[in-house]
Amino acid sequence: MKQYGKSVIALVSICAVIALILACTNSITKEIIEENEREAVNESLLLVLPEGSGFEELDCSAYALPATVTDVYREAGGGYVFQMTTTGYSSGMVILCGVSAEGTVSGALCLSSTETLGYEKTYGDSVKGATLDTVDSVDAVSGATKTTEAYRNAVKDALTAFATISEQVGKGGAAA
Repeated sequence: MKQYGKSVIALVSICAVIALILACTNSITKEIIEENEREAVNESLLLVLPEGSGFEELDCSAYALPATVTDVYREAGGGYVFQMTTTGYSSGMVILCGVSAEGTVSGALCLSSTETLGYEKTYGDSVKGATLDTVDSVDAVSGATKTTEAYRNAVKDALTAFATISEQVGKGGAAA
């Protein structure tokens, strides 16, 4: 019985030392990891809003936005980038859409998808320059109607969210 007690004490001591080493490593690398994550997000934001700078994440709950909108980033010049999660042929299509201060789509990009045809990877080019009034006229891709329709609807949701936020900020609503 004494032998088991010694083994348990040794094992617990080894685990405690390893946990302490991992905690120290985490405290040293935490800031570096967070900075790298911020840079990766900013690179993605610049892909859909190339003229953007000084991005700030907004609290989505402060606005009545479409359900597909999961994240909102405001750009210093008045543009916004919206991240949406939608369903095309399959669920979980994540789209990033930049909207310029003038209310036109500056770019759109599919970040992740389980669609099988791959059209969602290049469809963003066809919605550039679209506005809330013209986005419905963007053609769907034959053979990928569900995917491109979901993409177009997500971009429409981004433009609707832009109009909602712009209206509330203009009225002195949620933080600008």
